[in-house]
Amino acid sequence: MRVKRILIFAIAGLMTLSLVAVFLTGCGGGTKAEVVIGLTAPLSGPGAAYGADVRDGLDMAIKKINDAGGIKIGDTTYTFTLESADDQMTPDKAQANTNRFVLEDGISIIWDPTANTIAPLLTKNTTSGEEFLIMAYSSVPLYANAPNPLMVTLPPPFSVYMRPFIQTAMGQGWTRVAVMQTTGAYGDLWGSSFKTAWAGAGGTVVAENRANYYTETDYSAYLTAALAANPQVIFCGGPSEPTGLLIKQARDRGFTGGFLVIDQAKLDVIEEEIGMDSIEGAIGVLPVDLGAADWPYMTTFADDFQAQYGRKVTWEAAICYTGFHILTEAMKNAGSVTDLTAIRAGFAENNAAVTSGDAFPVAFSGINDSTGALLMPGTPVFVKDGEFQPGAMVEWWKQS
Repeated sequence: MRVKRILIFAIAGLMTLSLVAVFLTGCGGGTKAEVVIGLTAPLSGPGAAYGADVRDGLDMAIKKINDAGGIKIGDTTYTFTLESADDQMTPDKAQANTNRFVLEDGISIIWDPTANTIAPLLTKNTTSGEEFLIMAYSSVPLYANAPNPLMVTLPPPFSVYMRPFIQTAMGQGWTRVAVMQTTGAYGDLWGSSFKTAWAGAGGTVVAENRANYYTETDYSAYLTAALAANPQVIFCGGPSEPTGLLIKQARDRGFTGGFLVIDQAKLDVIEEEIGMDSIEGAIGVLPVDLGAADWPYMTTFADDFQAQYGRKVTWEAAICYTGFHILTEAMKNAGSVTDLTAIRAGFAENNAAVTSGDAFPVAFSGINDSTGALLMPGTPVFVKDGEFQPGAMVEWWKQS
């Protein structure tokens, strides 16, 4: 009898919780519903600012859509809310967050911004009866080689930057590099790809001393070992704030060479923390403010973000803001907020994944329907003579 009573309560609890993800209420000639979107991200520790940028970009999009009355599908008007959970960039915690979202809260669309935590979810999100759509903020190009049918990736693949980064560095006469990017799946893939390309261009890796940028903030021991090998340039990066700490600590130890900074770290954010002089000779991703040269709405978006969240906008915020609007267009095409297969297919229909730089901070050119990759160009930048000098925009999907 006790087992039967527990089972009844459990079933009743699940029925109640399933209403959290899509909660319907009557409304005259139609109904209103709230759709809950999940986010698992590093919201504490050294990588917390990175997770906060993703969260706040989504929050800003949701406010914009809700303030405009939501989206209408059939006779139902849908508004959105975001449920965020801290995973500290730890796979076990991300899986626990996801299990709660899916199995307890009935949330079936989940944002995840780190390759380390996305990887283990790829074996779970297509499990029958437990499906969820992964909105992945990850530039790891490996995912395109084995696409997941219920995943969409937002930023350009980091391979976009490999050639221009190396060409710029070697154009300065730098051939000796110390490899010091973050550990983990994302850093490992960036590093292995970079070392192959660097050697292929005639360069030499003189040291490899890596740390976990999500848990460590003192890079003294790593830098001491790396600088002893006399590199001309340091290949580094992870979240912006700890990357800035590493660069500052390298300068404090007398390093006068350049930095190759992987795409997760943003040079404009780092410059605000440690000054332009410290990042002289750095090669990285175009600062978000300079995106306004091609996408005029970026200026308005940056001002609105500063006003709402009290800090400088980042690509994470801008891309996730735009990506959320694309998601809602995919829902409209699907005619559903719960049919994940139809929603995923909806990204490729009726130009859902095409956005204008006059109306959004990021101009996407569509989606690769076979891989789930949204088509956003990447632009490198070189810090020279105290200025950000942009390189050419790379529309990687047009390259053979």
